[in-house]
Amino acid sequence: PTQVSVVLVDVTDKTNPVWVDSWYDSDHPSGPHNLYTHMIDNEWYIFVANPDYEGCDIAVGEACGGVTIAHLNLQGSAARTLEGVPGSGYGHTVIKVGEYEVAWETTRGGWIYIHDMTVQTWPGTDPLDPRYERTYVYGAYWEAGVRIGDVTDVPHPVNSPENYLFYGLGCKSTVGSPVTCLWRAPEVGYWMDFADFDGDGQPDSGSTGNENGGRSSYIHYTEPYPEMVDISHIRPDLEGDRHLITAAVEVLSTYVGTGMVYIIDNTDYEMINGNLRFLPKLVGDWEIPTSGLHCFGSSCEAHNDGDEWLLFSPHNLDSGHFITNEEKPDQSYGGGWDGRLYISHYHAGLWIVDVESMIATGNLIDRNSSHLSSTVAYILPQNDSYGEPLDSNFYDFGWIPFLWAAEYHDGYTYLSCITSGLYIAQLDIDIPYMEEGSSTDD
Repeated sequence: PTQVSVVLVDVTDKTNPVWVDSWYDSDHPSGPHNLYTHMIDNEWYIFVANPDYEGCDIAVGEACGGVTIAHLNLQGSAARTLEGVPGSGYGHTVIKVGEYEVAWETTRGGWIYIHDMTVQTWPGTDPLDPRYERTYVYGAYWEAGVRIGDVTDVPHPVNSPENYLFYGLGCKSTVGSPVTCLWRAPEVGYWMDFADFDGDGQPDSGSTGNENGGRSSYIHYTEPYPEMVDISHIRPDLEGDRHLITAAVEVLSTYVGTGMVYIIDNTDYEMINGNLRFLPKLVGDWEIPTSGLHCFGSSCEAHNDGDEWLLFSPHNLDSGHFITNEEKPDQSYGGGWDGRLYISHYHAGLWIVDVESMIATGNLIDRNSSHLSSTVAYILPQNDSYGEPLDSNFYDFGWIPFLWAAEYHDGYTYLSCITSGLYIAQLDIDIPYMEEGSSTDD
């Protein structure tokens, strides 16, 4: 029951992990790619990105490559699992209640493909703000860009028990089929104004030209910045606390470039017939400096090599927010805070970028200069910084390093390499933030 499925494991006893439950979704037979947990009104939910979209049927409301939303019916809820007994929660712990899917009519075509997503309860503190205490999913949908869905009113065992029972049973009866699994989170915003490198006035993408392996448009990862921030000291036209989103592409191969990272201001909104719609706009971008001199993979005319697939592409990233004061001096533009992005870049290693510098320089035509000024540090965490492959009698290590994830936490950055394992790195200006809770990373 655990093949191509969501699997729930109890790791309370680290020496004895116990399988509790699993969920196979008939609507997404290729299985999940990415999973995110988030609590909504004291109940845990999981959000599961399902990348397969070619076999969907829009006519019956099928979630084409959508996000499965499931409640975790844990201890303290209606479920009772037997401690230490494998499978004691099978069939009644992971409860699918609905989906989020892209609003296809608002896309411009191209390669539309859910990859990763994150979830955040609105970080603003104004109770009069219509977004106050509402929860949003932020989906990376490749050439459909960044997509925002409102999951606040998801069927809930306490807030809406009738809906929870109705939609939960509907999903369970056909193992997640859209015929009976009916609840959908509404889409409330999107962004797909990718970089325009060819200067034709259109964002570069498969449907508008200059696709270039997705350098601008294959939005692979996105996450909201962990705190509302005042950026008026660098952008006087943007007053008040702002809500930022970061987004990174994943590049298969290029004839030039390595792949873009974007900063998006998601603060503004409009009300249409009583419904809130976000109006996100680009405020800064970044790419590895001198990337305009490089290419890789099968599209690279200078040295065509299909084995270099993804070679220098960005992948996942993490945001770190730092309050600055006399003991923890500001390292950027002032304003009482610093922000940094910790970007895993496959064989290009870890790159750390300053958020304020990205915003201050915007998306200038002289991108190399602005991207260089935004760069804080980088590291290749293997083999004296040269990244040479390791020898092995048993494994093909391929490219070393090949970093797919970077996570900042309390002064340290944790780097996961596909081919060689886990590394822990530390940036010198992160050292003052080693105590627990001194910086925000989630």
